[in-house]
Amino acid sequence: MAKKIRIFKRLYLGLRSAKLSVFSAFTSSMRKKKFNKESSRSVFVVSMKRIGDAVLSIPTFRAIKESIPKSLVTVYAEPYILDILERIPSIDAIIPCKKGSSFLKKARQVRKLTYNSFDLAVDLTCDYTMEGALWTLLSGAKYRVGYDTRKRGFLFNRPVKHEPEGAHIIDEILAIVKSIGLETRDKSLSLTASKEAEETIKKLLREKGAKSGEKLIGIHPGGHYITQRWLPERFAEVADKLIKKHRARIILMGGPKEEKLIAEIKASMTQLPITVINQPLGNLLALIQTCQLLICNNSGPLHMATAVGTPTVSTMGPTIPKRWWPRGAKHQVIRKNLPCMPCNEGYCRLKTLDCMKSITVEDMLEAVEHQISRIKKSRK
Repeated sequence: MAKKIRIFKRLYLGLRSAKLSVFSAFTSSMRKKKFNKESSRSVFVVSMKRIGDAVLSIPTFRAIKESIPKSLVTVYAEPYILDILERIPSIDAIIPCKKGSSFLKKARQVRKLTYNSFDLAVDLTCDYTMEGALWTLLSGAKYRVGYDTRKRGFLFNRPVKHEPEGAHIIDEILAIVKSIGLETRDKSLSLTASKEAEETIKKLLREKGAKSGEKLIGIHPGGHYITQRWLPERFAEVADKLIKKHRARIILMGGPKEEKLIAEIKASMTQLPITVINQPLGNLLALIQTCQLLICNNSGPLHMATAVGTPTVSTMGPTIPKRWWPRGAKHQVIRKNLPCMPCNEGYCRLKTLDCMKSITVEDMLEAVEHQISRIKKSRK
């Protein structure tokens, strides 16, 4: 079934590219227009949709603000990433699409934004989907820029080509605005949770029995695709051993889709962890910020941890490492270099999931012990 879906997808994208190439000929004149950042004051940005992507776009927002200091940066985004975007200083205003909105409702909402008289519209989408490109058009912006993936660039004044060798996702997003001269030397990720979220998490942990001064180690076992998820029973074994050896407080954390996974890990443990499920994203950010260490897969919370400065140990499966490796010396990644990697697939074509199964409990414990030792030294 998965193979048939891949074939259908390739066929669809091939036909779409051919059609859009024809449209591109009719819009070629608008690509002669040059961008003038000196006269730009109002910027419309279509945000990326996933949590990790939103975090990794921080340097791009910084580049816009540093290059056009007097600009008002307005972001159009999915409602579930608002807690992240609200913590990014370079963003002035956020317009969330309504939860569960249809394509037409979103289109009407964006169309109403034309009163802002946007000078520039930036689509941060890095894949082939069309929505973001259409939103820049409907915004009425005088100049539009975004990736030309699968010929979607016919809607932009500046369609950007992907680098053939690939790049880290931070650089890939940055390349969009860099193409029109908006740059920054600071590619760091920096977020802090709100004071309100910090207090909420402190109170929640106290209610769940956590005491001041305890070693808090977070475990986020989720991941968007099955190929990104380490085995639940191994997370459980690692958690038990850390509790016994270090008297650590293990905090199992996850969202609404991870309730079953968290319950499975908890049921497999012999020790009692703290579980924190279904918290708002802002509270999750505060929880990760509170932990001395986060153990996780290659997922949104990993990049949240890098932004708030919490050290991590993470797994990486078939994902392209150059693209998604966490930035900074505080982070350790466990990855096995198998012949089939990196396939960059959400489902294992070989049906073995060896990329995750080959990561042992011993591998994880060794990495965690290294991080605990490093954290102790840094506090002396």
